[in-house]
Amino acid sequence: EVKDYKIKKLNNGITVITETTNHPTSVHMGVLLNVGVRDETQETSGSCHALKSTYLKTVKHTNETINYGMIQMSGGETEMTYDEETMYYRTNCFEYDVIDMFRMLADISFEPRSMLSANVAKDKLRQAYKLNKHLAGYHPFQDNPQRLLTTAYGYNTLGMPLLGFESNISNIDSEVLKSFQMKNITPEKTTIVASGLKCHDEFFDLVNETLGVLNPVREQD
Repeated sequence: EVKDYKIKKLNNGITVITETTNHPTSVHMGVLLNVGVRDETQETSGSCHALKSTYLKTVKHTNETINYGMIQMSGGETEMTYDEETMYYRTNCFEYDVIDMFRMLADISFEPRSMLSANVAKDKLRQAYKLNKHLAGYHPFQDNPQRLLTTAYGYNTLGMPLLGFESNISNIDSEVLKSFQMKNITPEKTTIVASGLKCHDEFFDLVNETLGVLNPVREQD
């Protein structure tokens, strides 16, 4: 098996890392964002979990039902994970479905959440807190890593809780989520990755066609 990789940048600042292979395999793609819970504030606390809870709920080009169908038909899977410092949207599929699946990946990573999605996110946040409290009865030390970070950093940056503040759940709406996304998810903080490709340039052109329209943003200090 012969592998080769390239790193290129779109004019707006998005980094694209691709790996090709001559071995038959599925294609793995991801959108890595240098944005995490550390970027939340008292007002936007819980945004990362809300975005994770509703990541398939797009409205611009597709919807949740279409996205589920595309994932099943492509023979792959899709998920979103986040931590204090990053958010990562990833998918894998047959080579035949790369174009459609990448466009879906772009939608779920960058599209602002609707009012309906925000309402779903509120309910899932409440359920997450309920489950966390239940599990604490069996594992009383489960929150120690979080408590350590909060002790070190206070309730800001790396000390912000992964689930957000329970008291802020009712404040999570589409405007709060949109504000968090617009302020923090910028091209310079975005890395697109793909492996299992047959051609670097074809994928780069796909990314440029799909995300090259995003305006460059001057990063704040």
